[in-house]
Amino acid sequence: MTLTRKLERIRGRTHINTVRRGTGSEHLGVVLETAEGDRWILVRLGGNPFDDAETRKLSGRTIEVEGYCVGSELRYVAAREVD
Repeated sequence: MTLTRKLERIRGRTHINTVRRGTGSEHLGVVLETAEGDRWILVRLGGNPFDDAETRKLSGRTIEVEGYCVGSELRYVAAREVD
């Protein structure tokens, strides 16, 4: 069985926060929070899921991201800053 995910476009504000608290994978990561209150851990496809310089550069900005929602992660392929 093949699972096909839909490419999503999500907009929100980013910040650095502790993610996966209380697990062996706990670390500081970039989180995207939408105006509706949804919260996504940003992971760049092809990037290091624990510490990716490109993803860190997005912190503190309002961005629009294109990617795939997988659990609490937004595995993104493109991101751009918006006003």
